[in-house]
Amino acid sequence: SRLLRDRSAILKSLLMDQSFAAGVGNWIADEVLYQAKIDPRRRACDLTDAEARRVRSRLKSVVARAVAVDADKTRFPRTWLFHRRWGRDESATTTRGDAIAFVTIGGRTTAWVPGVQG
Repeated sequence: SRLLRDRSAILKSLLMDQSFAAGVGNWIADEVLYQAKIDPRRRACDLTDAEARRVRSRLKSVVARAVAVDADKTRFPRTWLFHRRWGRDESATTTRGDAIAFVTIGGRTTAWVPGVQG
C-alpha cells in the first residue's frame, strides 16, 4: 500500500505503468479501480491507507480470477465492468443501472462509474 501512496501519478496511469505493475492493461486497471470504488483520475499519493489497501486487494483478486478462468471472458463475473466497457457507448450502464462514463487518461480510454467511484 505504501508503494502505491508514495507515487504522485494519476492512479489509472500508474496501474498501467509496466515498471510499477507488469501485465496490467487498460481493462484490468479500469476493473480494479471500479471494484475498489476509486476515481481513476485521482493521484496515488492522495489515497488513504484503506483505499490503497482496497486497490491492492482488488488488483490481486481481478488478476487471480482472470488467471483461474484462463482469461476466458465469458467466465468473468457478470457484475464486472469488463462486460460493459467496450465501444464507448454513452448509454452504457452497470448491471446495477449505474451510468458508465468514458474519459481519456494517459492516452487511453477509461471506463468508470461516477456514481460508484466519484
